[in-house]
Amino acid sequence: MIYYPIHKYFVFNGLIKSNNEFVASENAGGIYEVIRVINGVPLFYREHLERFFYSAQLAGKEIKYTKDAILQYLVNLIDCNGVYEGNILLSCKIDLKAFFIPHKYPDEDWYNNGVPCGTFQAERNNPNVKIFQTHVRIEADRIMEKQGLYEVLLVDTLGRITEGSRSNVFFIEDNRLVTPPGHQVLRGITREKTIMLAKEEQIPFEEKDILLKDMLSFDAVFITGTSSKILPVSEIEGVRFNPLNKIIQLLRKKYDSLIEDQVNKYGHDLFHGHITE
Repeated sequence: MIYYPIHKYFVFNGLIKSNNEFVASENAGGIYEVIRVINGVPLFYREHLERFFYSAQLAGKEIKYTKDAILQYLVNLIDCNGVYEGNILLSCKIDLKAFFIPHKYPDEDWYNNGVPCGTFQAERNNPNVKIFQTHVRIEADRIMEKQGLYEVLLVDTLGRITEGSRSNVFFIEDNRLVTPPGHQVLRGITREKTIMLAKEEQIPFEEKDILLKDMLSFDAVFITGTSSKILPVSEIEGVRFNPLNKIIQLLRKKYDSLIEDQVNKYGHDLFHGHITE
């Protein structure tokens, strides 16, 4: 799968270059992160960079730059483009690249009414590694477009729902929050923040296997991700859920407050050289 930069500039091995100089290449096998930018702040950049280096370690790739240096490249990219809202793709197959990519954020109607999801029998290799696995993404995108879905959930050979093609998934059963075990999925940054917030709010929480055949036992479902944040699901394969569930709405409110705190805390210092790892 090939990605192209939008706006004017991209980062190549630490250097700011014009998009006119961008040479497209196949990314399959490379590691990556998608980082959301709000008011000029790359959200949860520490966590994203930590996972980027962890993925590199597991994938046997060497990152020749420090976390501090990469953070500065991201700040330079935001500043040079003069773009303070959007998604940045940070990747490394051989060279380190960072650039803005197209994004589509859910509107308020989707947050209020939920989004439809389907299923797709597939498993990622090394699910804890954020690595381009082109065949899964291409087939998932094809299913979503054909069926008019927002997301598809991956189902393994044992009938367990693991994660979305670009998200994590949570289920609510009798006011308890459950999600597939961390070793089966990519531990998304939003997933980890959601678990943290649930524990802070003393919401009963458990990681366990979720079987597709048990969908009728759940009251509500939501997905989490960089672009979607915490997004209610209206239905999965015809089984309907309550998008206005009180636990979902509470976690949405807390997560939005967490983002606001991050933006307020780091917005000034990032662009004046006061933030380091």
